[in-house]
Amino acid sequence: MSNGDLPPADRDDDRPLRVMPWWLVLGGFVVAILLGWVVVAWLLKEADQGTTRAQLRIDAIRTGLTVVAGTGGAVALLLAARRQWLSERAQRHQERVDARTQASQEQSTAATQQHQDRLSRITEYDATERRVTELFAKAVDHLGNDKAAVRLGGLYGLERLAHNNEEYRQTIVDVICAYLRMPDPGTTDDERHVRIAAQRVLFPRLSAGSRIDLFGAILIDLDATSCMFAKVDFTRAVFTGGTRFDDAVFADSAVFTDATFDGDSSLLRTRWRTAADLQGVTFRGASIFNEATFERRVSFGGEARFLGETAFRGARFADSSVFDRVTFSGKVSFRGAAFDGNVSFEHATFGGETSFKDVSFADMAMFRRTSFKGAGSFENARFGGYTGFERSEFADGITFEPQHMEREPSFGHARIAAQAPRIWPPNWRETPVEDGWVSISPRRGA
Repeated sequence: MSNGDLPPADRDDDRPLRVMPWWLVLGGFVVAILLGWVVVAWLLKEADQGTTRAQLRIDAIRTGLTVVAGTGGAVALLLAARRQWLSERAQRHQERVDARTQASQEQSTAATQQHQDRLSRITEYDATERRVTELFAKAVDHLGNDKAAVRLGGLYGLERLAHNNEEYRQTIVDVICAYLRMPDPGTTDDERHVRIAAQRVLFPRLSAGSRIDLFGAILIDLDATSCMFAKVDFTRAVFTGGTRFDDAVFADSAVFTDATFDGDSSLLRTRWRTAADLQGVTFRGASIFNEATFERRVSFGGEARFLGETAFRGARFADSSVFDRVTFSGKVSFRGAAFDGNVSFEHATFGGETSFKDVSFADMAMFRRTSFKGAGSFENARFGGYTGFERSEFADGITFEPQHMEREPSFGHARIAAQAPRIWPPNWRETPVEDGWVSISPRRGA
């Protein structure tokens, strides 16, 4: 703080002290004596003019001395007052100096303490980093051991590190994913146990909020029930045995391109908050998506195959859905499903009984060049937009009794097996097209 920033009292106290010169004190007493002499002289002169000259002269001298004494007393009082003022100023100055000294000491002590705390934190951080690095290196080394028991110890060591050191969670997840992506050296029970343990450590204990990269991984009897996925990549992954994703949530990115599910797969009540990429996926066993919710675009196109029973009962598709060129070999049920956006089954093949009963198509629904080799049912379905069955084929009959149609569907060049059961809305007209096949015209006849 500069002198100009100080209050007036502090500026006065900070001015340098000046010693009163000796001649000023001497001058004060000389002035007192001269003043007394002038008064005496004037009074004596006045006394010479009176009748009682002697008495008056005595009084004049007494008065002059009184003036001298009074003037000297005033000078002495002034000196005493200055001495008191100097004493008080010195005291205030000393108090301010002491306060500044104490504040400076406190600041210095605080700075020293902060420095020590910082050094302590750095030392503690370095020690923790070294300890974690050593434990991590040791666990990874165990993961590469030939003995299954040692590899299991490495896995659980990594899991403990991930729980105690959140900043290393993603790195540890990447290491476990890399282990699962490694080619399976054999089908021994020991390796099977280690891989299942790695999956259990990963799902659901470490998967929440982590990036999961299992491109081409081999997964055994995977149970990811109720997992919360951020970004997950199962491209070309192979799911052997039974697979469960019941009640799982896919929040950011979900890729299953060209994945293979060798056993039965359960995806009950899964919630897809991100676009779902399942192009080219193969389900060799049953695949159950009942009550699943797809909030963004979903694609099963690109030669996806459902070789067992398939169920999307009660599923909801909030955005566009693509099932182009998908093969459904077994029984298929979309009963009670809701398609809020466009849906396309173009060039798809349904090999078994297919049910779209009670399904709601809010927007355009495309079934062009679709092959229904088993019986197909659209009983009580609701069509809110354009519906196209152009060049489709129904080889084992069809039940087409919609509850509501905003527009009449198009069956241009579609053909239906003449010997199979067929149920149409009233007054729809069939026309033979070739041996054993008929076409249908939604136009009402006479």
